[in-house]
Amino acid sequence: MTTSLPRVAHEHHERLMKHIEEMPTVGRMILSAPIEELRPALLEVEGWLTGLLLPHMEAAERSIYPELERMLQNRHSMTPMRREHAEIRRLVGEFSKLVGGLGDHRPPIGTVVLLRRVLYSLYALLEIHLVEEEEYVRIIDHQIDERAAEMLAAAFSHATILEG
Repeated sequence: MTTSLPRVAHEHHERLMKHIEEMPTVGRMILSAPIEELRPALLEVEGWLTGLLLPHMEAAERSIYPELERMLQNRHSMTPMRREHAEIRRLVGEFSKLVGGLGDHRPPIGTVVLLRRVLYSLYALLEIHLVEEEEYVRIIDHQIDERAAEMLAAAFSHATILEG
């Protein structure tokens, strides 16, 4: 059975989107939820960001992006996507730091505003980024032979096996 690169990428993105779609709900919780409800919700977001999203990005950078750069003749074609990855990493780090600094009481208003800003920034960037990434995957799939596409799909899938 052949492994379709777009199918593998789409399956990974669907898993990510299930989490991404919950981000606005958690963002609203930040305003008024008791810390006993807020902390677990924020820790859950942090968990999938670091345990699911970041490994997915690393797999794409190792397997998909180099192939696209080769196909597009290394014209810095993936530079915008790599910049988005860097910004996502920065925001995830900031989010983790804020969540790690939560005490036993509701955070002060400055922390509330910053947490929401970081969470909603991640939400917007991730929604756009995943759509762009799927388009790039389709470009690869149409321009390389079936065996190479299968190898890329397997490498991408293996590198992100922990997602499931």
